[in-house]
Amino acid sequence: MSETVLELVEVSKIFNEHSSNRLTIFQNMNLKIKNSELVGIIAPSGTGKTSLLNISGLLDLPTHGEVKIIDNNTRALSIEMRNNIRRKHIGFVFQSGNLINEFNAIENVALSRVIKGYSFSDSLGYAKKLLINVGLKDRLYSRPLQLSGGEKQRIAICRAIANDPKLLLADEPTGNLDKENSQLIFNLFIEMVKKKNVAALVATHNLELIKKMDRVLILTKNGFKEMKQ
Repeated sequence: MSETVLELVEVSKIFNEHSSNRLTIFQNMNLKIKNSELVGIIAPSGTGKTSLLNISGLLDLPTHGEVKIIDNNTRALSIEMRNNIRRKHIGFVFQSGNLINEFNAIENVALSRVIKGYSFSDSLGYAKKLLINVGLKDRLYSRPLQLSGGEKQRIAICRAIANDPKLLLADEPTGNLDKENSQLIFNLFIEMVKKKNVAALVATHNLELIKKMDRVLILTKNGFKEMKQ
């Protein structure tokens, strides 16, 4: 059954709105992403890609407009309720990875599942399976400082999907990977989106990945333009 997972309604992000230093990042953004849908974002420099992803993931508030996650209008919710929705339903892949240096690979991945409420043993088992699937069988107990940039990014992606999110947000998820590993990681994305009914919003400039998207949108200051594939 088709379900709208993420909906942006007339969303704007403006800094210093009521001063002479007003800076409009974007305005009047409208977007719907349904479960099992993979949507790519191409964003020229300065158009607010990071702000858009942060707002969509409830890490930031829009200046105007509504952000709906599975029909929950999050603007009126308390910080605690927004945090609960994010922990329960949203997975992130940041450009920098943001791994915890004190934890090894399997612990980094398992953590997001533990936070959602799964048992520690279940979380470790699930994390191990994900890491093996992306070629990190020999790195399960390595810490981030012992890993390459590509290995850390693969771990970050596994962590993002370990809590079985409804919405997956990714900012250049294969930016630190070679061509072979890029394909491996993106195949994991597709498996997650299609088999587990996840909605995904992915910012990327990788043309090979763009070809695999269900839709590709170009981000401008005044809305989205759909890219013909």
